[in-house]
Amino acid sequence: MWRVWMFVFIWCIASGILCAQNVSPIEYLMNCTGTSGEDEMDPYEMERLSHFLERPVKINTVSLSGLVSTGLMSRYQAVSLMDYRSRHGDVLSLTELSSVDGFSMESVQRIAPFISLYSPRLPGVRNEVAAQADNDLAVRCNMKQTDSDHPVEYAYGLKYRVRYGECLSAGLSLSRSAAADSSVPDAYSGFLAYEFMGTPAKVMIGDFNARFGQGLALWNGMTMSGLSSPEGLRRNAAGISSSWSFTGGAAFTGLAVQTSCRQFSFSFMTALPEIKQISSPEKTAVLPAVNVSWDGKSAYVGLTHYTEFSGLFSKERVRIPDMKTSADFSICVRGVDLYSEVALDWVNMALAGIAGATFPAGDALRMSSIVRYYPSDYESGRSGAPRIGSGCTNELGAAVSGRFSYGRYVNIAGRQGFGSSRRRHDGTFAIDACLHPSPKEDAYLSVQVTPVVVWDVLMSENMKLVLRVKERMRTWGRRFRTDIRADIQWWSSLFTLTMRLNLLQCVSVGSLAYLEGSFKKNLLSVHLRQGVFFIDNWDDRIYAYERDAPGNFNVPAFYGRGLWTSFAGSWKFARWGRLYLRGSITSYPFMKENKSGKAELKFQCVFSF
Repeated sequence: MWRVWMFVFIWCIASGILCAQNVSPIEYLMNCTGTSGEDEMDPYEMERLSHFLERPVKINTVSLSGLVSTGLMSRYQAVSLMDYRSRHGDVLSLTELSSVDGFSMESVQRIAPFISLYSPRLPGVRNEVAAQADNDLAVRCNMKQTDSDHPVEYAYGLKYRVRYGECLSAGLSLSRSAAADSSVPDAYSGFLAYEFMGTPAKVMIGDFNARFGQGLALWNGMTMSGLSSPEGLRRNAAGISSSWSFTGGAAFTGLAVQTSCRQFSFSFMTALPEIKQISSPEKTAVLPAVNVSWDGKSAYVGLTHYTEFSGLFSKERVRIPDMKTSADFSICVRGVDLYSEVALDWVNMALAGIAGATFPAGDALRMSSIVRYYPSDYESGRSGAPRIGSGCTNELGAAVSGRFSYGRYVNIAGRQGFGSSRRRHDGTFAIDACLHPSPKEDAYLSVQVTPVVVWDVLMSENMKLVLRVKERMRTWGRRFRTDIRADIQWWSSLFTLTMRLNLLQCVSVGSLAYLEGSFKKNLLSVHLRQGVFFIDNWDDRIYAYERDAPGNFNVPAFYGRGLWTSFAGSWKFARWGRLYLRGSITSYPFMKENKSGKAELKFQCVFSF
């Protein structure tokens, strides 16, 4: 057995020494969302953005509502881009996009993998006809065994989406989890959307996302505590957008309409909360909501209101368990972005607020700050604003973050054109402090302070070192939690070598290390990882992102003393199809007590035609 592990370990080293590709999809997603660790990623957001990696947004042909609904840029940036297109024509390069008001070199680099500069007005390019259809189909199946005494569990899923020109789109997804009692799907989602080209209006029925303001009142989906970079402090409201997820659990289900007139935008929706889990019609609730916004040249103002009604279809008295009204604004003044949102919870008569600013502090430093107040009686079930706790409630906090770069410019091996060079030193820092008005556990005063520093140094044109240090200090429970991570990556044209060492101290000291070798060339990519972990306490558990197929978010928590091997690969067998394969084995040979290992095998086919 040890010979097998040694062979795998040596193979990883050898493959890395050959050469490597330096940017992975997860890095693109982390840069876009402003998170410094994979465990901070929102799984639903990751699944949505992964689709844009496969189908980039054509920013020269998409409407204003289409640009906003992507969530890749702020509303001010989308309006500024539309104004630039009307006055100067299509954007034909990333450098030109960085010169558009509201965009910077750094912001363009973050969204570059998710956008396309296709222009139907270029010489020799035929304009796309409205009848052209794009189809995306994904089929997945995985099997896993967590104990030798238990049978193999299996799960499957299917997603299909079609877009007919720029007007009509529809999607459907079905999935069965490994814990399901029967073989039929236990989760599903779907939508049908139509966008009127003559009149700026969009109608959507089925599952959709509703994200307004800074997320204080109406923002569906899970939002992790990504307060470690300037981009993570602010939310880019996407309004009404389609939901196309394997699980579909975070979306609203109902009817939504979005339209605009001059500088005003209107969004109306009627959702049926948790309709998929309701066993009888009497328990059905109805949630109507409305958002009105005004877009100026450098400012934006929005108003959102929703009310939930329950008991409409029963003999009981109609109740209003949740009702909120919020007002938000953002303005850009000489490169300084100011934004704020205030929300009133009518049921509990609680007022919450958030305010922030993003500003340059020199040529090589951009800062962002935010203050937030979420009272303990504020209902946070449909909120997604920035926070450090488990929800937008019982928290008074402030955060400051910055992104810095210095040193001479270094050319990056394997890149050309825009983004082919960067400063030798790059990174982010942040510190967040919060007070919980209702004390946690037995603490008289519940205070938590979380500083984090990420330093990325380009050691050569094909090698970099990334250090991440995060400390959590609080006055209750486990007082201190220190997380130190070091990643070394070396690349060239075909292969990559990534080494990670992670130490975490809370109760005792937990450690995790892995070595990953990768090969990628044209139609084929292969990733093989060998890791070891020594973690004796659950509070010292370490999360490590595992490569997976698009639409799958895999960040397991490692605990115990053991080894794991994982394999992930993809093969583009045709212009319209790609096959993904993933497998992993975890064993615990270093533990005194017997603990069964676990294994998983997964494959997924994605067809685009």
